[in-house]
Amino acid sequence: MNGVAMAGTRPLVRPTAFDWDPALEPRLARIAEGTIAYVVTGDGPPLLLLHGFGGEIWMWEKQVAALSNRYRLYIPDLLGFGYSDRPKVDYTPTLFIDTIRQFMDRLGVNSANLIGNSMGAGIAWAFALTHPERVDKLVLIDGIPPQVVPAVRNRLLRWFLAIRHVPLLPYLAVALRTRGMVRTELMQIVFNDRLITDVVVERQYRISRIAGTARVMTSTVRYADEVARYADALATLLKPTLIIWGEQDELFPVAVGKELHASIRDSELVVITSSGHMPMWEKPDETNRAILEFLGRE
Repeated sequence: MNGVAMAGTRPLVRPTAFDWDPALEPRLARIAEGTIAYVVTGDGPPLLLLHGFGGEIWMWEKQVAALSNRYRLYIPDLLGFGYSDRPKVDYTPTLFIDTIRQFMDRLGVNSANLIGNSMGAGIAWAFALTHPERVDKLVLIDGIPPQVVPAVRNRLLRWFLAIRHVPLLPYLAVALRTRGMVRTELMQIVFNDRLITDVVVERQYRISRIAGTARVMTSTVRYADEVARYADALATLLKPTLIIWGEQDELFPVAVGKELHASIRDSELVVITSSGHMPMWEKPDETNRAILEFLGRE
């Protein structure tokens, strides 16, 4: 495995600025397991944005201007992803929940509104169940349900989940990705393929080649089934919750969003047309309007 890791990967070198928004200053927060990369911008009540599996800070690039006028945004790369450290630990749901707690503690954020996409939404609702006093409102964008593995409809992701316990194979599937494979993956999470430009592919590919990424992603999917233990508790979630879903999501169809809506008491569901798994990036105007209207209510 180490031989594969050495070929084509590179050490973690954090940027001093982001090409997609040079005005944002990359920052670092130290927690027990390692260093979290993040950005903070805006003024107002704290708003924490959590990306999905394989994602990074840049996936929230189209929320920065719209939401920072009213809120103080905290946008981290989850432990193991983006420009955060990739420690050799088990990437369980419990780990991600606790790293968010530590991150908030480190930055002095007692409570916040949480927005998550995909796996980040799963972390958000699980965090709200385990630390309810630290969450004000929730926005779940194409979020994973507790029974995440059977809910997946995308063939590529279903295959990856099917091999998740096979020794070495899922690691190699990630470690040997080419730019073309990264492009294919990105095109499957949007409805409008023209949005996946060479610049976007290179941005994602560059981060995917950081040493340790394949190990982190393999570990994360290996523990995906553990999310199911929160299934019964979801009915006890009492936080105001907005569920946003891309009508053309190929990973989790709208039916999954409707089931999540039915599971969370007094939640709201907004479906964004002509959008895939990341409506906040693909259809930011509609998504940002829905977020601001929801968060702005008393």
